[in-house]
Amino acid sequence: MSTSPVLEIYFADVCTLCHKAMDYFRSRDLAFTAYEVGYDEAKDEWIPSEHVEDMIRRSGPVDFVPQIFVNGTHIPGWKKLEPMIESGEFDQLLANTGE
Repeated sequence: MSTSPVLEIYFADVCTLCHKAMDYFRSRDLAFTAYEVGYDEAKDEWIPSEHVEDMIRRSGPVDFVPQIFVNGTHIPGWKKLEPMIESGEFDQLLANTGE
């Protein structure tokens, strides 16, 4: 029995690379859970929320999104995800569902 990959993304609505990542997931028909985090551009800081706290707990102190998790493996940002897509590493992570 095959288990679906667990794909999660922390994103900010103002982040174009976040939307690029989510559009890529949709283009592949990959189910994912998206957690929106707020960002105060004037203050240059995250707007406190449960999702921000969870993102920082899982990612460490980060100052950018998207923060992506594939079956528990952390991918810090589109700039890390894109070469993983091109190399096939992303597909390997998707296939590693812990079976």
